Amino acid sequence: MALKDLRDQINNIDNELLELLHKRLDISKKVGSIKADSGDEIYVPHRENEILNRLKKQNHGIYPHTAIDKIWNEIFYTSRTTQIKNRVAFLGPEGSFGHTACLSFFGPNVEMIPITPQIDIFTEVETGRADFGVVAIENSVYGTVRDVLERFLHTQLNICAEIYLPIRHHLISKVPLNEIQRIYSHRQPFSQCRMWLNRNLKSIEQIEVVSTSDAAKRAADEPNSAAIASQLASEMYDVPIIADSIMDESNNTTRFLIIGSQIVGKSGHDCTSIFFAIKDKIGALYQILGVLETNQLNLSYIESLPSRSKPWDYIFFADIDGHTDDQHVRDALDQLWDLCHDVKILGSYPRGTK
Repeated sequence: MALKDLRDQINNIDNELLELLHKRLDISKKVGSIKADSGDEIYVPHRENEILNRLKKQNHGIYPHTAIDKIWNEIFYTSRTTQIKNRVAFLGPEGSFGHTACLSFFGPNVEMIPITPQIDIFTEVETGRADFGVVAIENSVYGTVRDVLERFLHTQLNICAEIYLPIRHHLISKVPLNEIQRIYSHRQPFSQCRMWLNRNLKSIEQIEVVSTSDAAKRAADEPNSAAIASQLASEMYDVPIIADSIMDESNNTTRFLIIGSQIVGKSGHDCTSIFFAIKDKIGALYQILGVLETNQLNLSYIESLPSRSKPWDYIFFADIDGHTDDQHVRDALDQLWDLCHDVKILGSYPRGTK
C-alpha cells in the first residue's frame, strides 16, 4: 500500500476522532445541565478514575497506559469546563510546584487562586471562595508537611483525590553557564541542589529569595543571573533551562491532596485517610493494627502527632487501602470506634499514580 493511501487513512481516522470528541462534549454539556438542575457535584473524581481503569483493561497493554492517562485527562478537563469553571486554590505564587500540581490535576481551564501560606488554602475552600484546594502533605525525602496535617484536625473538608508530583529543580538563565554571576532561589532548592552547585558553580554567589517563582523573575530581569526553579516557572518567565534536573535526590516526589466539600464515590482503587486517638492502655496501638490485619486492610501510611490536649498524648494519621463503602473497611472502622477515643474520617478517594 502506498504511503499516500496510509496517510489518507490516518486523516480519515483523525476526522472521525474529532467528530466523536464533538459528540462526547455535547453529551457532557447535557450531563452538566442535569447535574446543575439536581444540585449534584460537577467534578466527580471517582467517575473519571472508573473510565480510565475500564479503558486500560480494554486496552490490553497495546497503547501505553501513561498516554491513555494524558489523552483522557485532557478530555476530562475540557468536559469539566463546559459544565462549570472550578476555582482552585494552591500554594503560590504562580510557577510554584503547587501551581504545577494544580495544572497537572485540573488542567489549565480552571480559575487558579495562589494562596500563601499553605494552611490558608483550607480557609479559601471552607468559605466558598474556592471550590477545591491543592495542598502538599508529604515529601519522599523530607517527610510530612506538619502544619497541613494538623490543619486536617480542624476542618470539615474532605480529601477528594491525590496526586504524586516528581520534584525537578532546573537551573534557568538567559546566559551560558560560564557567564552566570549570581543564582537566585528559595533556601530549600539551594539545599536540595547543593552537590551539583558545589561541582559546577561553587564560587558563584547564591541569593535566597521568597520563592522559586521570584527567583525566575529575577533571572529574567537581571543580566548574568540564574535561578533554580521549576519547568513551569521557566516557561512562564521565558528563561531557558540550561541545566536539567540538578537536584541531589532524583526520586524526590511530593504527594498533594485535593481538598473539597464533596464525598467521593468508589473507583475500585481507593485510599481512606483517618485520624484516630487511642486509649491510654498497654497494647492499644497493637490492637488497632490487629483490627486492620483481621479485616485484610493494608496500612500504607501512619504518622503520630501530639494531641495538644495533654502532654505526651498522641493521635495518629493513617492511610488504609479501600473505600468506606467497602464492607471490610466499614467493619474495621466500627471496631476502631470501640478501641479509640475518637476516629475522624478525612475521606475516601482514588489512589494517585506514584
